[in-house]
Amino acid sequence: MKTIAKGYAKLFVLSAVINFLIELFSRKNVIDTVGFMMNKPEIFVLNVLIILVPFTAVWLVKHKIALMLFAGLMWLGLGVINGFLLIFRTTPFTATDFRLAKYGLNMLTAYMSVPMIIAAASGIVGAAALCVAVWKKAPVYEGKIPYAWAAFITGIGIVVILGTTKLYMYQGWVAVKFGNIGQAYQDYGFAYCFTNSIFNIGIPKPDDYSEETIAAIEQEELIPVHTYGIAENKTPNVIMIQLESFFDPMVWENNPLKEDPIPYFRYLQSRFPSGYLRVPSVGAGTANTEFECITGMNLDFFGPGEYPYKTILKKTVCESTAYDLKGLGYSTHAIHNNEGTFYDRNVVFSQLGFDTFTPIEYMYEIERNPTGWCKDKILVGEIVKALDSTENQDFIYTISVQGHGAYPDFEYYCSQIHEIDLFIRELLLELGARPEPTVVVLYGDHLPGFEWDAEEMKNKTLFETPYVIWSNMDLPRVKRNVESYQLSAYVLDLLGIHEGTMIRYHQNFLNRENGDEEEYLKDMQVLEYDMLYGEHEIYDKQMPFEATDLQIGIDPVVVRKIVYNKPNLLIYGENFNQYSKLCIDGKAVNTMYVWPELIIARDLPEKKAEGGKTEITVMQIGRDKVPLGEAVTEDLP
Repeated sequence: MKTIAKGYAKLFVLSAVINFLIELFSRKNVIDTVGFMMNKPEIFVLNVLIILVPFTAVWLVKHKIALMLFAGLMWLGLGVINGFLLIFRTTPFTATDFRLAKYGLNMLTAYMSVPMIIAAASGIVGAAALCVAVWKKAPVYEGKIPYAWAAFITGIGIVVILGTTKLYMYQGWVAVKFGNIGQAYQDYGFAYCFTNSIFNIGIPKPDDYSEETIAAIEQEELIPVHTYGIAENKTPNVIMIQLESFFDPMVWENNPLKEDPIPYFRYLQSRFPSGYLRVPSVGAGTANTEFECITGMNLDFFGPGEYPYKTILKKTVCESTAYDLKGLGYSTHAIHNNEGTFYDRNVVFSQLGFDTFTPIEYMYEIERNPTGWCKDKILVGEIVKALDSTENQDFIYTISVQGHGAYPDFEYYCSQIHEIDLFIRELLLELGARPEPTVVVLYGDHLPGFEWDAEEMKNKTLFETPYVIWSNMDLPRVKRNVESYQLSAYVLDLLGIHEGTMIRYHQNFLNRENGDEEEYLKDMQVLEYDMLYGEHEIYDKQMPFEATDLQIGIDPVVVRKIVYNKPNLLIYGENFNQYSKLCIDGKAVNTMYVWPELIIARDLPEKKAEGGKTEITVMQIGRDKVPLGEAVTEDLP
């Protein structure tokens, strides 16, 4: 027993060293790291114990040194990734980021130079080589391992660690849910928070969830259905535009600007309903602000760092503003001038009730900024195209991308939001000339990823972005700050539209003079659980919504004629762009875009070019090689 105790003591010390280094990577200086260790020793010890878990398997293997190296490098690698991400964003590394890995790789060059990428790749290869060398060369335990006893020792260690963690949670010494995930990592340490993000996914079942509770909420907190007050039942077009990393630089007290980069947006704020939107993230997390605005659901009830787009919404239909307005006869469209598969929007938007989705793979005359992101002015034509595609009213949810990081400096960022300001002006001038009633909601998804803190902001928070509601309907010029999950409900309330579960729930609270916020949040969690994970009591146990047959793009890509001109294939048609690729038996070949009516597949083997038994199609394919849609073929021989 003395040997076992001594062994655990050594592993504890090793884990403590690793924990210190991980926190150093996160906090970026020794003073803050030592301060965390000294001011919160019980939290530091908890993180050491969590790091210790994989080391407990040392009793079960003969390659003990190799195991300790693997475990140590695993934790240090996670810590390094967290520290690196915190350079570009304020949201720390969570398990959800693994689900976003393929998107991160596509954006790698936006955040890392080629030498940095080479150095990182070399480090990974070097670490792997070191592990292999130690496995082969390090001393191996020669004695016979009593596996039953070793498993008992390992199990005891894990039980003690898990029991300690549960005790901390039960006593409230560490939080289970994180309202501010960045602050949580600072308060409770990386190891605890990251591990929490692995196991804590979705909305846990509320203690008071029942048919009776849902019935009480419906009776007391939901105003009647099917009540809207637009004159002569004439509903307007509703356009929501989520502006990437858009905020008012003048709110930053240390800004070096001499001129206002967003004068038109500021003019709109003085003439139309406006205020600040409290968003769930800083520096990243576009899809989560998007999720709250579309669904009216509060992200705080989900797991820390969770992206519902990557978890529950990949397989579950969710009531949304799109579904609610479809019930009033609206057509629903989503537009994003970036890749359609980013955050799995090409899948998720079907679960959220959209009829069409236009990603960059279906856009034309694309112009990019110096860091490679598509400029937002392209969205003017796409929004107008969506409006013109139907005779009835439209709900259009647009996500811009021009303001995306990484930024060389603050002045560059301001130059980009100035161009966004010009895009807004161009769009509203275009919409103002149209006769149909229209409302446009403009807001930022989160603050840009700079290293600043709340005390540097005039409003003393990093979680607020500006919004404004333009319309040609003479709406009241009110000023009000709202949560992002309340935004759709608030806008529709101004229009006299009260359709949808979360819409009505939020409107009821927003219109109370002295609402009980604690009760409001408590019942909101019950509703969200019921709608996504529960028995659908709010819908009389029968989900009323079905996933839509999502059409990608407004205008179809059409193939009219294929001509073999050895060794090339000339494909004639309509609406081709740089993402149009000829596919032979489902595999994309080298394709050159000439103009919207012509693409050329070059240097094809003769048998494949002539066709025969091969299947020839044209697909719209983005950088991640995922086909988003197939061209329509007309009048082919």
